Formats: sequence, structure tokens, C-alpha cells
Amino acid sequence: MVRLLMRVLLSQYAIGLISLLICIPMVITLTEIPKSLWLKPDIHEEMEIVTGIGIIMIGWGVLLEERKTLREIFGLLGTPDEAWQELIDHKCHNYGVGQLSIGLIAEICIELIKIPNTIIYTGEVDDYLVAAGLFFVGVGALLLVRHVLVMFFFLPRSAVATH
Repeated sequence: MVRLLMRVLLSQYAIGLISLLICIPMVITLTEIPKSLWLKPDIHEEMEIVTGIGIIMIGWGVLLEERKTLREIFGLLGTPDEAWQELIDHKCHNYGVGQLSIGLIAEICIELIKIPNTIIYTGEVDDYLVAAGLFFVGVGALLLVRHVLVMFFFLPRSAVATH
């Protein structure tokens, strides 16, 4: 039963759907934060939002990156469609590394603000660092949209022969 559930959750369509669902709060973040970023002195809420989205990006990136390991843990390697699954593993690994890296950069932008100004002075550029983190959230969202398209539409079975 668990193997069947994991086979479903690790399928290209489930992964594509989860990536699409993760895009939703990313897009909302990209539309809402710029409205108030330079208009108020307190940016703690904006920082928390970018941090939260960054953590989601990092977590999802790690899971994507380790799809093959998860298949191994749940005994899903060596199936009749193994060449196809390896192609999906490869695509997920590449997009996962990208998502993980971009999420970490977004987090770095926010963490620079949290370091005391006696160590790294960011006093006048805090808003710009949040904006930079937001930029990387946007890049991550674009990467996820591309991943969704690959998972749903541009991963033809004929590609297995060329992989």
C-alpha cells in the first residue's frame, strides 16, 4: 500500500501538480510584498514571508533532487519503465538543484538583514535586500513553472531513447 502511494506521489504528474501548487504562494508573494515594501519602516512581515517561501523552495528542491533516492527507499527501482523513471529522476534532480540554490540565495538576502549592524551594516539597504530576496523568489517561481511544463507536456516518452 505504501509503495503504491509513493509511486503515485513520485509520479511526474503528482510532482508537476505539487510544483504548480507551490507556485501559488510564490506568485501571491510577488504581487503583495512590492505594494508595501518601501512605504513603511517595519519590514519584519515582508522578511518573514520571503523567509517562509525560501524555506519552501529549499525543501521542495531537496525532495525533487532526491527523487531517485526516495524511489530506492520505497523499493520502486527496477520497474519495467525504469528508463522512463530515470529520465524523470534526471529532470527532477536538475530542477531540484536549481530550486534549492535559488531558495538559498533568497534566504541569504534576508539573513543579511538579521545579522546585527555591528557585524554587517545593512541599515539603509534592508528594503533592497528584501527586494533582492523577492527577485530570487520570482526566479524560483519561473523555474517551477518551467518544471511544471516539463512534467506535464514536454517530457515525451520518445526522449527515453535519447537519454
